[in-house]
Amino acid sequence: MNTCYICNSNKVVIFKRIGPFTILYCKMCGLKWVDKAMEQTSLNYDKTYFNNNSKIGYNNYLKDELTHRKNAKKILNMVSRIRALSDLKILDIGCAFGYLLDEANKLANCQVKGVELSSYAYEHAKDKFGLDILNSELKNNSFPPKTFDIVFMIGTIEHLAHPKETLSAIKNIIKPNGLLIVTTMDTGGFFPVYAIKPPEHLFYFNHDNLTQLLQQNGFKILKIKPHFSSYYLYDIFYRLGEFTSLKILNRLSRLIEKLFPQLNFNIPTNEMLVVAEASEC
Repeated sequence: MNTCYICNSNKVVIFKRIGPFTILYCKMCGLKWVDKAMEQTSLNYDKTYFNNNSKIGYNNYLKDELTHRKNAKKILNMVSRIRALSDLKILDIGCAFGYLLDEANKLANCQVKGVELSSYAYEHAKDKFGLDILNSELKNNSFPPKTFDIVFMIGTIEHLAHPKETLSAIKNIIKPNGLLIVTTMDTGGFFPVYAIKPPEHLFYFNHDNLTQLLQQNGFKILKIKPHFSSYYLYDIFYRLGEFTSLKILNRLSRLIEKLFPQLNFNIPTNEMLVVAEASEC
């Protein structure tokens, strides 16, 4: 019998099957997750992942640098209203091409480090921006205890096969009262439209069960709210086309890209943004 990854309830049912993947659903806390995630995860975060025309990964991550940086600056500015960023030690887990870390350096001269599993993204962040990046998963011995003032996981936690272990490692390396910033899909939010995409996304949270998971690992929630992101207009139509399988939207996306390549908007998404504080013990 399956038990819930977060609340340990045995009221777990099969939500759906997608290819070889079984998606489980907890009737108590609402968590959806891929059964036996570690054994079934085979996604290669290589160049193709960041440059493809499928529902997995990104259409062209590098070309969308402007919007990635706008989103990073918006998150950093939000955090700066809670805690002054100047000269703080910051870690970004799943830092991709390093845009958030580069913006943190520009904004507040922070001491930044990153963790990125993709060798392709790691090489770009290291070579272009000179960032100090660890090309692996975060583990308990990745950094000394109580090193960081702020840890970011932006669009990362849903990819993890073992989020509890990662949160435990974060709790070890973050300073007492340090901040953890998380964005991820919200299955119970105001705009709960999302795709189940194994093996890319392995966990699908809502406000309540993510709060419970963070509290179990020594974090207190300071803020949780819907996350607004900047997207190019053509990318909005592209994503809608992929989600609905309407080819006309994909064609319209290509036309908009030719006519208005830089037109972008800040829109509500299916994500939530969580600010949590590490307990002192």
